[in-house]
Amino acid sequence: MNQEKMHTPIPAPELRPPDKGPLRRHTHTYDLMRQCIHCGFCLPTCPTYAVLGVEMDSPRGRIYQMQAVADGRLEVDSHFIEHMNCCVGCRACETVCPSGVQFGALIEAAREQIQLTTQEIATLREPDTSTSTVQAKRSSLAVTALRRFFFDIMLPSRLVLSLVFAGLKIYQRSGLQNLAHRTKIFDAINNLPTPFKGQLVAPEALMNGIKGDLIPRKIAEYTPAIGQRRYRVGMITGCIMDQVFHDINEATVRVLSANGCEVITPPQQNCCGALHVHAGEAKTGRNLARHNIEVFEQHNVDAIIINSAGCGSTLKEYEHLLRDDLAYAKRAQQFSTKVKDISEFLFGIDMNTQFGETNHVVAYHDACHLLHGQKIKEQPRQLLKSLPGITIVDLKEADWCCGSAGIYNLTNQEMAQELLDRKMNNIAATGASIIVTSNPGCMMQIAMGARQRGLELEVMHPIQLLDASYRTGC
Repeated sequence: MNQEKMHTPIPAPELRPPDKGPLRRHTHTYDLMRQCIHCGFCLPTCPTYAVLGVEMDSPRGRIYQMQAVADGRLEVDSHFIEHMNCCVGCRACETVCPSGVQFGALIEAAREQIQLTTQEIATLREPDTSTSTVQAKRSSLAVTALRRFFFDIMLPSRLVLSLVFAGLKIYQRSGLQNLAHRTKIFDAINNLPTPFKGQLVAPEALMNGIKGDLIPRKIAEYTPAIGQRRYRVGMITGCIMDQVFHDINEATVRVLSANGCEVITPPQQNCCGALHVHAGEAKTGRNLARHNIEVFEQHNVDAIIINSAGCGSTLKEYEHLLRDDLAYAKRAQQFSTKVKDISEFLFGIDMNTQFGETNHVVAYHDACHLLHGQKIKEQPRQLLKSLPGITIVDLKEADWCCGSAGIYNLTNQEMAQELLDRKMNNIAATGASIIVTSNPGCMMQIAMGARQRGLELEVMHPIQLLDASYRTGC
């Protein structure tokens, strides 16, 4: 009898499909999943599949897992979370997909489901006082606290964001950073037994040498057109763009003004929610979207201009984000149709061509969310070709992700570094003195790669070269 009991198989826990969240049957997301025909065209374009060679870390494999969760055949467990979070979200698979699968919407839905499920599990879990469980809980609480600060407090608040970056600039410029490294204090902190052990080097290197004022000056709410006013446009300044690359925002306003645009930059605007939506924090992302819609509705603008690829992709998808909100769905559609990347907008108008000559050899890197998310490829290249003295050289795999991917280079550092190494090998082979790209995350990632290799390389936004050419030509 005892032997029979010993060999009696333990029944597997009954799986049930989720009763809330986007990964459910009979939903818009489920319909998007079923568009995948499992042809495999996406596999060669996927950065994580190229590195790992694992089917579950390919777009096709991830969609299979999402549908299995929706059907109740798979749990949202640690394996599912790992495969979903390993995705860089570059959306290169969308560009080659013959069925038009919207993988960006699907991976965001999967991550939203993860957040909803893990929160529910944390609420329902029974107390466990074992040492390993207590340590795991402490680790989880630390990660959750940092996540809540980043997404709920820092990004939505311009004041808190400015104070955090001001502190970082003081750390870099006051000598504290050098002192921390010279005395090995930084190494000691980095090696403390915390959930972030060994992970502080990458973010410090990424944010190295931030320029500009401690607290960036606000862009003027109203900037008149130079000459005859032809357009009235709104300007979105962004979060990271405004803190790290405030000079790019200033250059954007100058270029717009030089092209007959009256520029409205509402100070009430908030974070666009891109980083939230990409990371599964969709509820906060929707609230931020609603706020921005309300702010820009007050100004009768012809277009809403954005110079950050990742932000622009999300802003253009407010319609999808708020599709189930009866009060905002139509307003979100009207908002999104007005959103234009700066290169897209300038390429579509009769531009001021009073350019001066600036002699540079440049290579262009396609930001993933500009190329794959917004389908913008030729416009920035054509703008660069129109500038006197600019020589553009080809960059092999210009459309391959650099590893930045929002906050991916902070949360998945090893994979991000592999992707950066591949990108830097190709950049070094160009011989270009300037790498041009349209996303702040890409700019910081590639600049870090250049410092790692000791390359004399400048990383610029296309609008900076346009602005320099106008200023030389005046």
